[in-house]
Amino acid sequence: MAEDRSGEIVVPVIQEEAHAGTVPVQTGAVRVTKSVETHEELVEQELRKGRAEVQRVAVHRVVDGPQPPRREGNTLVIPVVSEILNGCQKQWVVTEEIRVTRLETAETVQQKVELASERAQVERLDEQGRVIATEETAPQAAPAVDSPVAADSILEKRKSANAAAAPGKVLSSTDSILRKRLPKKRGG
Repeated sequence: MAEDRSGEIVVPVIQEEAHAGTVPVQTGAVRVTKSVETHEELVEQELRKGRAEVQRVAVHRVVDGPQPPRREGNTLVIPVVSEILNGCQKQWVVTEEIRVTRLETAETVQQKVELASERAQVERLDEQGRVIATEETAPQAAPAVDSPVAADSILEKRKSANAAAAPGKVLSSTDSILRKRLPKKRGG
């Protein structure tokens, strides 16, 4: 206590204040290990080859005028017409026909291809770095390009992959490992 000049006693008033802060504490870790496996697969595909066969056929047939091309099955017939003088008279004559035939063959081809797939192993570790849980993921077939799943976001693919691989093991923000370790709030 202190005494001032007028003889009054001054009593200081002291107030304590508390400041709360957070300190990050490592409570565990996750280790992901990826491995690549390859295997050969036999791919069989039918290949088609097309080609054109051209024939020139001499005809020498008298006609009324220029002749249009015509089709006879797979063959396109193109008449070649010439004007000739027969005495004092002009005549149209088909001198030759060009015959273009389209031929198509099919051949089945087999080829070995090497395909790769990745596997991931997820290990959950405790504070001391010991493995407490291991989860193995199997490779999944990639969706076709025109598949509606292919157009989804990465998150949608991950959600569907997790649901298919391990139903009931998907961790969400409301059911995480950390939330289980935090004390529950009382009285809202």
